[in-house]
Amino acid sequence: MLIFLLEAGTGTLATLYESAVKEEISRNLNYTMMTAYKRDAVKTQAIDSLHKMFRCCGAGSFEDWPYSVWLANKTSNIHNVAPDSCCITTSPGCAIRAHPSNIYYVGCVESLQDFIREHLIILGAVGIGLCSLQIFGIIFACCLVRKLKKWHEYQRTSFWR
Repeated sequence: MLIFLLEAGTGTLATLYESAVKEEISRNLNYTMMTAYKRDAVKTQAIDSLHKMFRCCGAGSFEDWPYSVWLANKTSNIHNVAPDSCCITTSPGCAIRAHPSNIYYVGCVESLQDFIREHLIILGAVGIGLCSLQIFGIIFACCLVRKLKKWHEYQRTSFWR
């Protein structure tokens, strides 16, 4: 019964919190990109992988990057408008100019949100499907117990006759 309730809760929560997930992704992804890029090696690698995997650039769009700590730091010799991982064909210095043939214009929040929404729908459907399967199992088990009781009563009464 506990597993049944957990599965039902998972399916329900996955559909209810879809909009909260979008807000959280937007807020945290933008903050991480603007403050941690080229300052934290692990986060930089994760952001570059995100750009390449989802074919996106920045949180909202490539136009987010001039506000980042990485590009706001004018002491470095950076002429890019975005990270090189935002380029359609990645190479060093490829993000010097922002042109649709050169840089992904779509933001990663939208791409990541679509990806998570698809998987939340799958998670919710699987949870609800397993609950339904267990409900049918409970119904069939009750029917079986009822038939067994009748059979047992029949066996007991027919033995004494």
